Amino acid sequence: MAPPRKPPAEVSAERAKSLQALALRYGPALRRYFHKKVGPAEAEDLAQEVFLSLQVRGADADIENIEGYLFRMAANAVIQHKRRPGWDWAGHLDLDDLDGMADDVSPERVLLGKDAVEKVVAALDGLPPRAAQAFFLHRFEEMTYSAIAARMNITNSSVERLIQRALKRLARTQAVAP
Repeated sequence: MAPPRKPPAEVSAERAKSLQALALRYGPALRRYFHKKVGPAEAEDLAQEVFLSLQVRGADADIENIEGYLFRMAANAVIQHKRRPGWDWAGHLDLDDLDGMADDVSPERVLLGKDAVEKVVAALDGLPPRAAQAFFLHRFEEMTYSAIAARMNITNSSVERLIQRALKRLARTQAVAP
């Protein structure tokens, strides 16, 4: 017979204490590691990213070598950080080159823009609730599919389908726009 399960409130409080203890114990070492690898500006953010990933994963008690696991996650975070594209100044115009661009905005163009925005908002309002939630979490909260799946208690492929549904509806809205 299985042991009785703890109520969810006890589990989450116990889990929060466990994660807090891990952050206190390994946080300074992770920040030093990131400080050496990417610099002081990103060290705190990447350390938080590691603990957030651990929180999303769920079962930190099942990990035999938590220190090794955390530093493997840290190494992966550094790799992902270095893959992110930086700002490309060469592809942008100087402000001096923008003379006369404000004159191109006519009242008709403003009205067409407002109409397009209203259609997009109406399309978003018409989404099914779960598709809307997944879309907003991904596009506006900038959450990953796996983080959304964990929050909504669904699979990554379900998140992908929900977001695709939202994007198709928005694409249909844009296709009918002038």
